[in-house]
Amino acid sequence: MRVALLISVIGLAASCSSDVDPVDCEVSGPSINLLQTFNASGCDISDGGIQVAVAGGQEPLTLYVNNEAVEGTDQINNLAAGVYSVMVRDANHCTATLDNVTILAADFSFTASLQPNTSCLAGNGSVTVDVTSTNPPYSFKLGNGSFTANNFFDGLPSGNHIITVQDNNNCMITLAVAIPQGVTGTSWSNDIKPIMEKNCAISGCHNGVSRSNNFREYASVKSFAASIKTKTQDRSMPFDGSLTQNEIDLIACWVDDGALQN
Repeated sequence: MRVALLISVIGLAASCSSDVDPVDCEVSGPSINLLQTFNASGCDISDGGIQVAVAGGQEPLTLYVNNEAVEGTDQINNLAAGVYSVMVRDANHCTATLDNVTILAADFSFTASLQPNTSCLAGNGSVTVDVTSTNPPYSFKLGNGSFTANNFFDGLPSGNHIITVQDNNNCMITLAVAIPQGVTGTSWSNDIKPIMEKNCAISGCHNGVSRSNNFREYASVKSFAASIKTKTQDRSMPFDGSLTQNEIDLIACWVDDGALQN
């Protein structure tokens, strides 16, 4: 009986976050601001750049461009024309992101017009790519699809999507466009509270007894909403990674909606 009880206690502890309490990323996380961009001198020349200002957060800080880590935290060089996502992550896993940063080329100018996704677990966002350049016609593809003359893509969930544009000289640019998340109506009482009660507000974790915060209560979850979103998305919370992808997505939608008591 003592062995069984010990295993039970260990199992409960393992499902909890490894932190004593989650960090409030809205208060303690890093920030990132775009200072300027430098256009490329040609479609096939990687001499563009992005300059950012990063502040706050718990060091060490790491800068990512299209999810690839880069050196430094203020200047990104040797970039081709395209659309980029720039993110900074701190030691507490708090992040700040600049989406849809555009670098043009002297001979390849374009715009990407985005419509937000307003569905949480499906996708209804869209993007239209218009090119103004000297080498038409142009072809377009989404992800690993085939090139076509169609410059409109719909049915897209929020997040990053890779669109490749090719001109008549076979010069290609990559657009890592980020479809913004619109208001989804994800509910605290119907969607989020059951996830918290099942996975977080349990013995040894955020139940108001083992730790001061009680994730059965809206006010407590609201105060840590940004951190909960970040730590569930990188699967550092719960510690055993027990959430399904749908549950992770619902938490993110609810936080992005404003963490409402609905």
